[in-house]
Amino acid sequence: MSDRKAAGLYKFQMSSNGLAEKVLRGSAYSVTSSMFTLVLGLTRAILLARLLAPAYFGVVALAMFYVGLVSQLRSLGLDQAFIHQQNNQEKFLRTYFTLRVLTSLVPFLALAASVPFLSKLYPHMPQFPQVLIALLGVELFRSIVFVQESILRKSLAFRQLAITDIVASISMTLIAPLLAWQGLGVWALVSEQAVGIFARLIMVWIIFNMWSPWFGWDKKIARWFFEYGKSVWVTGNLSFLVDRFDDLWVGTVLGKNPLGYYSRAYEFARYPRRVVANPLVGVFMPTFARLQEDRTKLSRAFYRASYVILRTGILVAGAFALIMPEFIHLIIGDKWLPMLLTFRLMLIYTLLDSLLLLSRSLLLAVGRPKMLEVVLFSQTAFFVPAVILGAFVWGINGVALAADGMLVVGALVMYHQLRRLVDFSLSRLGFWPLAVFMPSFAAGLWVEHGRLAQNVWLIAGWKLVIFVVLYVALLGAIERVELIRGVREAWASMRHNESGAVS
Repeated sequence: MSDRKAAGLYKFQMSSNGLAEKVLRGSAYSVTSSMFTLVLGLTRAILLARLLAPAYFGVVALAMFYVGLVSQLRSLGLDQAFIHQQNNQEKFLRTYFTLRVLTSLVPFLALAASVPFLSKLYPHMPQFPQVLIALLGVELFRSIVFVQESILRKSLAFRQLAITDIVASISMTLIAPLLAWQGLGVWALVSEQAVGIFARLIMVWIIFNMWSPWFGWDKKIARWFFEYGKSVWVTGNLSFLVDRFDDLWVGTVLGKNPLGYYSRAYEFARYPRRVVANPLVGVFMPTFARLQEDRTKLSRAFYRASYVILRTGILVAGAFALIMPEFIHLIIGDKWLPMLLTFRLMLIYTLLDSLLLLSRSLLLAVGRPKMLEVVLFSQTAFFVPAVILGAFVWGINGVALAADGMLVVGALVMYHQLRRLVDFSLSRLGFWPLAVFMPSFAAGLWVEHGRLAQNVWLIAGWKLVIFVVLYVALLGAIERVELIRGVREAWASMRHNESGAVS
């Protein structure tokens, strides 16, 4: 590593500003970039949905399953291990880079060799083999991008990561819909992935590069990575299975059109996670790692993040679920109406997904991946048979209910695991937002079925206003003291710079 870059990395990690201020600033950068990329991502999703047939989304979703499968099979949790271990010596960085490259090449070459066999499984998808090969190439570049992004994330370089996210999102939003408009069909969706990774590659390896990569090997360090990664490998593959088995089953058994509807419903159901959870998890995972020896501070950091994620996630998820009929009719087109019920049935999934993502990051950040195994084994044992049965009985709507049940099982098991690491009250965290959500959402549905207005835009507006006003007003009245206390604690943390940790 050059002296200039080594000094820059050290300065970024050892700044006297203190961890508390970095976390607050990082949250601001991440939330801002998340909102920006969310708008662009939603715009892109709308344009692509209007321009492309559901079958194209089904082909890409199925190809992404196999690409993601080999990505998980070769994963040893190297990025999580790198963030967890507070070590930035040159031999540590080089060993990490070497392992990252080696574990990427072999499984991807194996999948490329198996493409002729896979193409025979899906004769009704003639473009599937070419799409799979193209996405494999994209994923190889993605694995290289992760190296520099992990270094930036470990160094709490949230501003650079935020800028990278925005540049990639702008590039994807400009190129993919343009290619779809010009009639490239499924290749517009492939380009969406490729353009985003290429933009990230330029940003983190050229513009924000913090380390000049080179191969190296230290047997002791490599052994530590493998020891850490054994449990992460198991949890990562289980997590992938509970996250993507539904795509495989729907695409293989029900076909590309049902998978196209299901994949879009699933995609839109995850937007609440992208609004708040993803940026906060990106900020708090390295924070959890630094606070892992202090149970009190770790508990407070986890509760703060959970408090924000749960309340904001419920608000966004409920609002989106209410206006989905008008969103389909006015924005993406009536050809997507078959996914309406599927999306609304995923409401429980949407509410719990963000909180489980944060909990998972906590377990990985403090080096407890084995605890996550228990959660994921429980979810897998429920999800796989539930998807098979749900698809047989009720098609993609049955699969959506299976996803809901899987998240409920995961939340219950996760709660018992977290209690061994952090102190928090589940009732204090979740009772009131859920209690307030139910009458607020019911009021929105009453507007929808009561037809208080004839204009579609007015119906959507009334539903949105009534739900948001009721939810915010009721929750604010009940938790006013808690909200004020949270603001005071945040302000105190920002001023308490010399502590070097979240107070």
